[in-house]
Amino acid sequence: MIARNLLMAGAALALSGCISLLPESESSSLYRLSNHVPVDTAVNHDAPVVRIARPVAPRALSGDRIALDAGQGRVAYMAGANWISAVPVLVQELVVDTFDRRSTVLMAARPDDGVATSWDLRMELRRFEAVYDQGSNAAPRIDIAIRARLIDTTSREVAGVRTFEASRRADGNRQTLIVDAFSRAASDLSLEMVDWASAQVTQAQENTAQEAQPD
Repeated sequence: MIARNLLMAGAALALSGCISLLPESESSSLYRLSNHVPVDTAVNHDAPVVRIARPVAPRALSGDRIALDAGQGRVAYMAGANWISAVPVLVQELVVDTFDRRSTVLMAARPDDGVATSWDLRMELRRFEAVYDQGSNAAPRIDIAIRARLIDTTSREVAGVRTFEASRRADGNRQTLIVDAFSRAASDLSLEMVDWASAQVTQAQENTAQEAQPD
């Protein structure tokens, strides 16, 4: 019996550094989604406010589990690891933070902030997963895709629609390295989205100014 217990303990230790598709254990590590966008500017408190709603997400991506593309249309989850919050909440917070770090054209707010807004950024989360495209033992590729719509809250007109995609290969097949790749891919995507939204608003402001000029 002792030998059998030692054998099982040794097998558990051998698997402890690997990513598993087995159901998650009772003990789970919690991970944040870090923002790697540098702080380039101070917040412009005179800028119009854009409301950042929580992204709509399919059921498989709406919780706090770390999704893995298991191939053939199957979704699995990383064993022994979870996000600190539900994925849509993490994405919402990352985008708000990126506006604070990057844009002088728009100031971001959440719907529950209760402030008047000039613009509305609505997101649909389509992909947020690690893809084992080179085998189960190789470092996965992180794929993220978000469809965004920028809406003028005064006219209710859609100023722009675009699907943003980002991919990044993890540096290894370990939880910390995979989470870091998620953070970097999400940061790349949020930076591109914030720059796009800022450019759309700048163009709209220029168009309004031109229309206001007398003939």
